[in-house]
Amino acid sequence: MKRGYLVQQLLLLTLLCGFARFAFAEDLASSAPVPEYDMKAAYLYNFAVLTTWPGQNQTNIRMCVLGHDNFRGSLEQLTKKTKSGMQFSLRYLADLNAVSSCQLLFIDSSENVDAAILFKQLEGLSVLTVTDNAALFDAGVMLGMFVDSKRLVFDVNHAQAQKAGLALSSKLLRVARKVF
Repeated sequence: MKRGYLVQQLLLLTLLCGFARFAFAEDLASSAPVPEYDMKAAYLYNFAVLTTWPGQNQTNIRMCVLGHDNFRGSLEQLTKKTKSGMQFSLRYLADLNAVSSCQLLFIDSSENVDAAILFKQLEGLSVLTVTDNAALFDAGVMLGMFVDSKRLVFDVNHAQAQKAGLALSSKLLRVARKVF
């Protein structure tokens, strides 16, 4: 049953990656078939589904967002789904003080985060970090989502994920644009 579930999730991720070509940056076209942050919400959902945390409950995932709520409800809608057998709790953070309560932390590019402070807060924790800020990704965030040629793509800092004790599915790694 687990194998069938993984195949189903891979198909969903592949479908999402195929539709990513329709994900335009907000400043390119407001009538895009799939808005950028709707795609980012779908990617975050699948990142959670395709990650294994060490010794933690894999059915109740605590997802946090730091920065502006650009998702306009799309993340809430996706996290209400239970087809994967996972329950999501979603929390919007005002600052870095509560990051230890998260399993997945998305840092929006609107948030001016000092990377050194962020990594000090996360030291020793198994928190999957995701951002759409290139500088923050380059500083060591695990997953970076970027618009490239009007497509939403993602890069993976696999070494950072392993350092935090996270196991990223090989399916996730295969569809990434770059893996470091």
